[in-house]
Amino acid sequence: MSSANQPSSAELLLDEAESLIWALLDDRIEDADLARLTKMLEEHAEVRARYVGCVQLHVDLHEHFARPAAEAQQAPCVLGNLATGFAAGSFPAVGQ
Repeated sequence: MSSANQPSSAELLLDEAESLIWALLDDRIEDADLARLTKMLEEHAEVRARYVGCVQLHVDLHEHFARPAAEAQQAPCVLGNLATGFAAGSFPAVGQ
């Protein structure tokens, strides 16, 4: 393998940082790894940018997959609330 195909030190740093970030977000990071990630975040703007990107993705995925369950539990009947006090058949037909 030529050196052109090998990842650069910056790429290796970001790969390691991302692995540590996901371990942190998944609540499975060890104390030594947390210390390493903290140092990387303090020293490298690229790692801070990657951290923000990972956290945003984590939040977006959590909101996306949590939303259907939360909506299913609440599921208010909006039409029923709006129709209170109207007699059956008093709504105009669609297209009129």
